[in-house]
Amino acid sequence: MSAQLVMAAALALSAPGAPEAAAVQSKPGVSNRPIVDLRVCNYSGRDATVAVSYVEVGGNRFMNRGWYDVANGDCENIVSTDNANFYFYADATDDSGRNWQGSHNLCVEYPGPYTFYSAGTECQSYQELRGFVPFTAQEGGIWTWTLDP
Repeated sequence: MSAQLVMAAALALSAPGAPEAAAVQSKPGVSNRPIVDLRVCNYSGRDATVAVSYVEVGGNRFMNRGWYDVANGDCENIVSTDNANFYFYADATDDSGRNWQGSHNLCVEYPGPYTFYSAGTECQSYQELRGFVPFTAQEGGIWTWTLDP
């Protein structure tokens, strides 16, 4: 394992809900960049729905998608990307008001499902601004965002 990956993993894993790196993989003929498979595991004690912003494999624009249901105790493979940067946001579905958010503002649509390309942080009248959690993958493989209580 490279020194960069060890340091990045140590920093990333020290943050609550940080992703975990796994084996490197690539999908032949699509891109020279390694593929990152984005996965969400939910150990929060409540069901959740997840939104993600990422670049599609072989693409060059950020795609925004929601909502992916992740039941309590389950792990779901969400999307794959060959871009090192991606963003997650999640809401509990039990009307508790619980969410998992960060500092990177992006638009979402309720009730969903939705799919659209990013056009900045100015939302359309039918969209709402939410703070997404930013992540950066140092290498390809499976990255897991864990929803904790």
